Amino acid sequence: MTQPLISVIVPCYNVEEYLPRCVESVLNQTYRNLEILLVDDGSPDRCGEICDGYAAVDSRVKVIHKENGGLSDARNVALDVMKGEYVTFVDSDDYVAADYVEYLYKLIVKEKACLSVMNFQPFVEGTMPKDCGGEIAINIFSVEGALIQMFYQQAFDTAACGKMYHSLLFDEVRYPKNLLYEDLATTYRLIMKCSQIVCSDYRGYFYLHRSTSIEGTPFKPLKYESCMRIIRQLEADKVRMPERVRRALDCRIVSFAFHILLEVPQEEKEMRRSLLEIIRRKRIHVLFDGKARRKARAACLLSLAGVWLVNLFVGYGKSRKVD
Repeated sequence: MTQPLISVIVPCYNVEEYLPRCVESVLNQTYRNLEILLVDDGSPDRCGEICDGYAAVDSRVKVIHKENGGLSDARNVALDVMKGEYVTFVDSDDYVAADYVEYLYKLIVKEKACLSVMNFQPFVEGTMPKDCGGEIAINIFSVEGALIQMFYQQAFDTAACGKMYHSLLFDEVRYPKNLLYEDLATTYRLIMKCSQIVCSDYRGYFYLHRSTSIEGTPFKPLKYESCMRIIRQLEADKVRMPERVRRALDCRIVSFAFHILLEVPQEEKEMRRSLLEIIRRKRIHVLFDGKARRKARAACLLSLAGVWLVNLFVGYGKSRKVD
């Protein structure tokens, strides 16, 4: 049986230290019929040169050099030119197991799904990912079930990576430019176009925690602006969702608002007021939602006494973390 072409999109920006490990993990896939799109997003380091080097030795590699436009723009440029029947994303500071593509593809074929998902194996810079082992569970979800699982952050989350998509899902769907947290604004729209989704506990995507990632960098207004724009989009699309999905989405919105609120400096009173208003409108529903994450429910409960108590709780939790 002829293997369909699968596109692997790797946006590259300022990651020359990590890029070779990432690209070589893609080149060494057990699934061979690949189109590997390396997008040099105007990187100031040697990323473009490294990408060109791989293209010179492997015909499956295609390099796109462009002015810096951010992660969404880099993904979108590749989506516009890809030729694969299926597509998956790998971030350039991460890497994947040798059977990453084959595993996700076989899930789609076996379960006649439009989208497959696997779990991440996170690791900290300077360490190696742990071997989790154990039995691998596979679950099939309807669109409604998948959205509920994702918005409650249970079986999987909104990340673009660690998933394989039928390319037709991206007809009329692109990642929003000039926003952070772009996956949250996009993945649910792709799921809403599916017939069913298959999700596996297999951890074949190795996710690097870096201090220079979006989550590791100090607060900047774009975090708040992105949060508010995405929440407005989610609220607008919520009217098309079943009641159970809307409840799960409210929980995700509250978690997102708390996440940004705890980063906003005290002097940014208008930003804090807007985020608190979102939380106040929804926190009672989240507090009494038995399916909501315990962290979200605890934050809602503590916020009744004041955000200072939420900050204290979060600070205490961080102080107890073990490297």
